[in-house]
Amino acid sequence: MPDPSDPIPPVPPPVTSPVTPRFEPGTRDAVARRRLRRMQWGATALLTAVAALLLLARTLQPQQAAWGWVAAFAEAALVGGLADWFAVVALFRRPLGLPIWHTAIVPARKDDIARNLGEFVETHLLTPEALRKEAAEGDPAARLAELLLQPDSARRLADALLQAAPVLLDGLDDRRVAAWLAESVQAELARLDLPPLSARALQRLAERGGHQRLLDAGAAALQRALADPERQGALADFLTQALQIDNALYRGMIRMAAPRLSQALVQQLETLRSDPAHPWRERLDAWVAEGLRSLPQSPAWRAQWQDWQAETLASAGVQAWLHGLWPRLKARLRATLVEPAPASAAAGVGVGVGVGVGVEVGGGLARLLGLLGQRLQDDPALRAQINQAVADALALLVQRHRGAAARFLQAQLARWSPAEMSERAELAIGRDLQFIRINGTLVGGLVGLLLHALGQL
Repeated sequence: MPDPSDPIPPVPPPVTSPVTPRFEPGTRDAVARRRLRRMQWGATALLTAVAALLLLARTLQPQQAAWGWVAAFAEAALVGGLADWFAVVALFRRPLGLPIWHTAIVPARKDDIARNLGEFVETHLLTPEALRKEAAEGDPAARLAELLLQPDSARRLADALLQAAPVLLDGLDDRRVAAWLAESVQAELARLDLPPLSARALQRLAERGGHQRLLDAGAAALQRALADPERQGALADFLTQALQIDNALYRGMIRMAAPRLSQALVQQLETLRSDPAHPWRERLDAWVAEGLRSLPQSPAWRAQWQDWQAETLASAGVQAWLHGLWPRLKARLRATLVEPAPASAAAGVGVGVGVGVGVEVGGGLARLLGLLGQRLQDDPALRAQINQAVADALALLVQRHRGAAARFLQAQLARWSPAEMSERAELAIGRDLQFIRINGTLVGGLVGLLLHALGQL
């Protein structure tokens, strides 16, 4: 509950105007004004009637004593009616325009009424406890399920969402959204633990014989290179450099032996390729298996992958790709939402979305909403969670904006002139007040009869 001692922020000064607001014919206020006028004329007519009856009774009373009863009734009714007329009029204006003390209460205390009304609504109506109770008893999740299970309702909701989607897309700040999306995707990519993923990928590749196929491809490429006569000299140069031979005789001997060496290697590679059980293959299997076992625990392997991951994400190409995600995604969304549906599809399904929205998207969203409604209907626990979330959200909203309702009502009512405040208040409760005038006239007359009867005893 707000502390009454808390200062209420100032509200804009009211725009005062002595002119009573007028309402356009046919509006709700104009109709209420006509009904109020009829009640006012009825109460005034009754008061005029008892005044005329009093005059008639006083005139005829000397001739017939029974008219004394009539005079007593009319006199008391006139007093009661006039008193209630004064009380009712004094609420909204000065009776007969006279500056009588404590009259025109509503316009005179407009700001106090606005403040008290706002505090009353906030203190006794918009409370966290009341909103929680309303959310629990109202079961908004069940109502939502009933709505979504109606195909027409689900389709209309889907239409509304799709029609609003392009407007929402156009209203977004593309630069900020693109930066946020790029940052989010980059953060998720940076959290990927690539070393275990790469180790599992290599394990899967090895299980399918990928290393053996790689060996065959390497052997075939080496065969082609060694069988090329033009590369015989290159092989001889490689051997002399690898063995660090400077003697010209030895170098000549190696150059002479290079063709035979090449032919021997080609034959050995052919044997390797044609023999699935070749010892080299077994050694490769053992070497790969051992490497895959030790690879995940290798700090060097993990550090190398982490460095590569950081360098790749920071590269200009990847950054450009990340910042281009939102423009591409937005273009795809707009193309999906605004692309007209084919005539055949429209004829078969029916276009429930506005012009330019594809039938497939609208129908798919409607079906998705229907599935959501079915899930809500079949799952009491989910409905309870949604109802609790709604209740918590409403309570939190009220707590965070404590005082806003009072300030809002006060600010809105402060914009009304005293005449408008009086007019609207009278339209709201004026007809009931005219019944008070009528009741006061009749009750006053009955009291007058009672007092006259007591006087006759």
